[in-house]
Amino acid sequence: MSMLNIGSSALLAAQTALATTSHNISNINTPGYSRQRVDQGTLPANFVGGYYVGNGAAVNTIERVFNQFLVSQLRTYTSAEAQQDGFLTFSKQVDDLLGSSSLSINGGLEAFFNATQEVANDPTSIAARQVLVTQGELLANRFNTLDSQLSNLDQQIDSTIKVSIDDINVLSQGIVDLNKSIAESLAAGHQPNDLLDKRDKLVNDLSALVSINVVEQDNGAVNIFIGNGQALIVGNTRTTLSAIADNSTNPPRTAIGFGPSQINVTQQITGGEIGGALLARTQVVDTTRSELDLLAESIVTAFNTVHGNGVDLDGAAGGDFFAAAGTTAATISMALSDPRHIAASSTTEPGVGNNENALALAALQNDKTTVVVNPGPPPVTQSFNDQYGAIVSQVATRTNQATVSQQTQAGLVSQIRQRSESVSGVNLDEEATSLIKFQQAYQAASQIITVSNTIFNSLLNAI
Repeated sequence: MSMLNIGSSALLAAQTALATTSHNISNINTPGYSRQRVDQGTLPANFVGGYYVGNGAAVNTIERVFNQFLVSQLRTYTSAEAQQDGFLTFSKQVDDLLGSSSLSINGGLEAFFNATQEVANDPTSIAARQVLVTQGELLANRFNTLDSQLSNLDQQIDSTIKVSIDDINVLSQGIVDLNKSIAESLAAGHQPNDLLDKRDKLVNDLSALVSINVVEQDNGAVNIFIGNGQALIVGNTRTTLSAIADNSTNPPRTAIGFGPSQINVTQQITGGEIGGALLARTQVVDTTRSELDLLAESIVTAFNTVHGNGVDLDGAAGGDFFAAAGTTAATISMALSDPRHIAASSTTEPGVGNNENALALAALQNDKTTVVVNPGPPPVTQSFNDQYGAIVSQVATRTNQATVSQQTQAGLVSQIRQRSESVSGVNLDEEATSLIKFQQAYQAASQIITVSNTIFNSLLNAI
């Protein structure tokens, strides 16, 4: 090969390197971009007269600098951090609700039993009796409001799931489109580095919504599985997710339907924003509502039982103080409205001044057997305040654990992202150095062509 061709090959190689370096510099702020570098090699030498003559240089490929292990780790940690963050978002709200002074059941119980004690102190006082009726209504209202707020949180979780499902469908379609383009580029002998970066970013965004398993195929496409192996993406095809109604709950909740048949895969989904919302629903919202229902039912049962043992101001047997049918935190309400019907007197010596039954009602506040936590045997019981304290403590503990876990996962994501960027990220100092190096190489290659042209002209002039 002539010097002119050798110089031309060197010039083209240096030009490609300059273009690649410029591309790196221009994309320093592009999210998900991996720096690229030129893999340059020598052209095969010619054997001439017992020795080899070099033929110059050529660009073998422009490769993407990245570490697959770090990329996979980043997806895993991103999914775990997003799950903890989603769980924490709802858990904090429940914790704030239970600790609110205006909604706290402990505050309502304190006011209610103080009013009961005032009736015991003066069983003939209509004013004291009216205060007790009012405090009973306020206590029931606290339960109703708490359950309503928890129901609103449940609806927020439904909304989060619906939005996440839509986002997953958009991302999966983008990944499928890129799968097709990448496979076609590789089949044509091209290196689609920028397309690979875009797909990796979409896959990482997907991992923030749900836990995924990524399997790369020989043609460059990736298959993505969610849940217990449900194929979300296989090559150039995808399966859409849909928000469906779970009729096993009352009222129906939003569940995750898979594919055209909308198979309910909610129980198989973990990780990401969806996984965090689902965990918050089952471990915090549902548990709290169930335990509040138990507390409300225990208050109604215990108070009504003791109240039924007494006699009211008119000498009639005490009836239900609270409505007894199907009591939950959402439905607890007063059955008694006339303060004269409060059964403060016992049946042993009934009379307007008898306060024995009112004292028995007041004693329920500290009775350790009013709430049956576990029927046993042996049975596990506790007081009203202890039950509510356990509910608050349980939610606070889970919230604290989620806070610590989220901070840990966020630290891991930050660490692995820094490691990944140290490998794949664009360093301006390095690129500036490379720019100078390739610029000098380009100028030197130009000089080879100039010398070759001078030699060629000298030969022509010698003829």
